[in-house]
Amino acid sequence: MTTPTETNQVQYDMPDDSAAFELAEAVAFYIHEKKGEEVVILDLRGRSDVCDFFVIATGQSASQVKAIAAAVRDGLAATGQRQHHAEGLQDGRWALLDYFDVVAHVFKPDARAYFQLERLWGDAPQLVIPADHFNDPQVAQRHPELPVGRFNAPGAGANEPETR
Repeated sequence: MTTPTETNQVQYDMPDDSAAFELAEAVAFYIHEKKGEEVVILDLRGRSDVCDFFVIATGQSASQVKAIAAAVRDGLAATGQRQHHAEGLQDGRWALLDYFDVVAHVFKPDARAYFQLERLWGDAPQLVIPADHFNDPQVAQRHPELPVGRFNAPGAGANEPETR
């Protein structure tokens, strides 16, 4: 089922049983661990030969972008996932972490506005991932390796998703 959001994104019931989606979801978890914002998974299957999913997020400062990238890298490494390639980590304006089937992009707000990946891939289904996504028992079942269920419920504070 699809429902348009205020920003012309399409949100749909993306969760599937593919290893690539589970990896994208884990990337989103580690982004939220460092308070990354506006986390979106783009489903590029059938649209790109480069990867199956993009995970896009915003960090408010160069140090936060770097911290988010490090959290993703270290969190996934602890589960045996190794990144193929990384870019943009020096200045912290933008970071790219390539895991073959999943590519994570973490931007400062101005860089995200400049690159507009959601618009560039506007025909790709998009799933907005709020922090409380990880409180869902089905998500916990898909990710026994993650300490899911520890993010605040909506309305409870810092990890509350933004209204779009």
